[in-house]
Amino acid sequence: MLRTGHATCNLCGSKIHSFAATQISEIIYRDKPQDLNIFSPHNSWICGRPADLEDIHFDEIWTWSCTFRAGKLFLRARQGVTFHLSGVGEFRPAQQISLPRNENEMILWNHRSHSQQASPIPNFVSRVEYPKAFPMHERCWQLMTRILDVDVIKQNMDSFVPAMFNPKFLTHSRRWSDRILMAPEVKAVLGCTSTLPPRFHPTTQVFRSKDSWNPSRMKRGFLGTDPLNDSYIKDVIAKYTAKYTSQREKGCEPMSQHSIPTHTMFRRSQVTFKTRNVFLPTELILNIADHLKHHKDIRALLSAFPHWYPMIPESYWRSRFIEDNHLESNHFPAADALDWQHVYLHSDRLPRPSFGWRNRQHILSQLEGVKERFLQRLKQKGIQE
Repeated sequence: MLRTGHATCNLCGSKIHSFAATQISEIIYRDKPQDLNIFSPHNSWICGRPADLEDIHFDEIWTWSCTFRAGKLFLRARQGVTFHLSGVGEFRPAQQISLPRNENEMILWNHRSHSQQASPIPNFVSRVEYPKAFPMHERCWQLMTRILDVDVIKQNMDSFVPAMFNPKFLTHSRRWSDRILMAPEVKAVLGCTSTLPPRFHPTTQVFRSKDSWNPSRMKRGFLGTDPLNDSYIKDVIAKYTAKYTSQREKGCEPMSQHSIPTHTMFRRSQVTFKTRNVFLPTELILNIADHLKHHKDIRALLSAFPHWYPMIPESYWRSRFIEDNHLESNHFPAADALDWQHVYLHSDRLPRPSFGWRNRQHILSQLEGVKERFLQRLKQKGIQE
């Protein structure tokens, strides 16, 4: 998908940026851990692995959005559409886009090279073979694979690519959004056959950028900050751990605080029903909690059945906090290191979040929509098959 003059990530809806003066490889060299040997030179290109980006936090605004991959499609007259997941690339100096064919490769422009007009090397995806593409930030793809199994996505790219497309991009105008450009054949793949709003302009342009806009000029905000490897949540957990440890050493292990109503509560029925008399096995309580998607829903459940609080182990609260926020389990302390129940049930009351954490939550909310559309398509495909 294209917005006017810029490629747009089909997962989060934000633009894919490039810097006019500094190449992304130079920024990666600057921000990477000192012990991380990420690239190997190759003429005018430098090669690496996309997985290495998971160890980097981009400090400068919008630099996280400069690396991307794409779901490319090849339209065959008889066989239909063939989908291919590319590797990671960037905008070249002339704003031409080159993406490696291998999904496990990252090939970027070598800022140390004297050549300014390098020809694509053989392992780039051919624009002749795959003339259309659906770009997505590499950061967004990494988060997407924490929400959905990556093998399931790759085995069902014909369902995932249309699921990436958010119909709201066509029907809802935003102040910061430009017109959306889409080739007619791509529109057919996405199923956009209905009448489109006036600001929608079909085009046969291929996937490329037209100009070298400098994202550093954009108004600073949480959308420009790196959604991965932000130290905010680790710092918060570290503070809670230190406080919990200190209280235990003093012999006053903290107890979880139950929710207190903020307004007068009234009965909805005259029928006598005492929730404190409802006792269920722990396994069944956990099954009920598993079916509740949000911590606020679980908090409401436990406000109705407060005697269930001590029946839920700390290991569940820890796992739920990590899974709901799609974090790495090995980055957090053990279940008995702090009051995980309090941390999870009061996630919305944690100290003021950083811009990176806010952007992460924003992107995750967009990816949940992709997940729902993808699973719905898989369900429909299963029924048809």
